Amino acid sequence: MIVVFMVAGMSSRYGGKLKQFAPIGKNNEPLIKVSVDQALTAKFKKIIFITNKKTEDKFINYFGYKYNGIPVQYIRQEWDEITRDRPWGTADAIAVLAGKVFEPCIFVNSDDIYGEETFQEGVSLFSKFGDNIVGGCILNKTMPIDQNAIVNRGVIYTKRDKNNNLIVTKMQEMLKISSSKNPELLNELASVNFFGLTPNVIFFLEESVINFKKENAGDRKIEYILPNALSQIIENRRITMHCFEIKNKICGVTYPGDEKNVKNMLNN
Repeated sequence: MIVVFMVAGMSSRYGGKLKQFAPIGKNNEPLIKVSVDQALTAKFKKIIFITNKKTEDKFINYFGYKYNGIPVQYIRQEWDEITRDRPWGTADAIAVLAGKVFEPCIFVNSDDIYGEETFQEGVSLFSKFGDNIVGGCILNKTMPIDQNAIVNRGVIYTKRDKNNNLIVTKMQEMLKISSSKNPELLNELASVNFFGLTPNVIFFLEESVINFKKENAGDRKIEYILPNALSQIIENRRITMHCFEIKNKICGVTYPGDEKNVKNMLNN
């Protein structure tokens, strides 16, 4: 099994600096090293970084082509800088692996800390079910302390199968929600972009991304969000997906100053 880190984002809300290298470890190790080290406790046989041409060299210089004895591969997410201000989003990031990766993969954000237990449970369930998986957190646990703060969250809707396992029925990106205005959502599961996907899903995503780009040609900023793309494939009954609740708190770096909070959480 392969672990894939999506590192092609532009870190625009972090001032353009690479937030993956924010010093959040006990000895100021960068965030991406902490996350990779956690992932490797689940015994992945390969690491893939989905990069872009502007940032790829920094990851190569840090991790090389073998890290702690594990092979490392770099695959670029390309976009036309004449017609686009940014990459096409996380669905497109995964679609670039079509024709290049033919094994089950766990896909994660590169600016979040998921915890060793999350990777271990995800790999265990992925192997047990032999089916696609998503890890979600209770939405209320992902919300800011400020009850009126506005955020976007990908809500996971599920049902129970005959064995009482959670099965995803759809996922939906909910825009501009807050704890005070949307109490009905607070106990739902929210996506934190922790997905285990079988190889065929990558080809389905590629097809969906091609259609999305055609429909949105000329839009310089629109992005195709992974939960929305996967939900479309699920609702069309092309794939099924199991869901599990991530018990530990997920933390990550989005804005300058977040690294202090993440570091404190890890150290405590």
